[in-house]
Amino acid sequence: MNLRHASASLLLWLCAAAYASAAEPALIERSATLAEIFPAQQVRALRSVLPADRQVTWTVRLPSTPPRSVLVFVSPNATADPPPGWDTVLDRHAMVWIAARDFGNPVPSNQRVLVALMGLTLARRDYVPADARRYIGGMSGGGRIASMAITKFPQLFDGALYIVGADDFGKAEPARLAAIAANRYVFLTGEKDFNRREMTHVHERYRKAGVSQTLLLDLPRFAHQYPDATDFESALVFLDSSAER
Repeated sequence: MNLRHASASLLLWLCAAAYASAAEPALIERSATLAEIFPAQQVRALRSVLPADRQVTWTVRLPSTPPRSVLVFVSPNATADPPPGWDTVLDRHAMVWIAARDFGNPVPSNQRVLVALMGLTLARRDYVPADARRYIGGMSGGGRIASMAITKFPQLFDGALYIVGADDFGKAEPARLAAIAANRYVFLTGEKDFNRREMTHVHERYRKAGVSQTLLLDLPRFAHQYPDATDFESALVFLDSSAER
């Protein structure tokens, strides 16, 4: 990143942080197209998935201190705000939240994966330092998309949080499997979650494939829902332990 770019990014963060201190919740709306985020050569390859001029809107939440990490979140529905109670946890972990609006379960999976990668690129360009930790997460069908994105492009992320939804990555060539295994993964489910059996099965499949840096949070009386702040933080603590790698 050159000095001019770094200065522009810092100014953007300072302006956004000033807004955050003046209003609650500290949410920013960002819109961009595929052509505004990726180089022309990549756009030509990707426009069959998403039109190059289609505007995508993300909800961005900046932490109260300079960011050290980013969580790209995939929602199962059209909403994109952090769940109630998560703001203070995001602040404690100096974590930027970014999630696309209107890209829930009815949207084709390949578009949702691409939009998540667009969000990551936008966050890395404008909001977080080059050495920031990069996570992806999602709930239910969004968790499945998160699992697709990180196992297809493991080199782009440091870890993932799967909330009551995840897919097995199947067979992977040795180099990709090694990259998958280098990351950390939290599987979050509970005794009343109708996806519990599948979540525990996918977790076991990861372990059998040699992906050992995993945590299964199997919560009592927990249904198909978002975790509270305490359990969300438990997941982030595990993911953040990768910072010393």
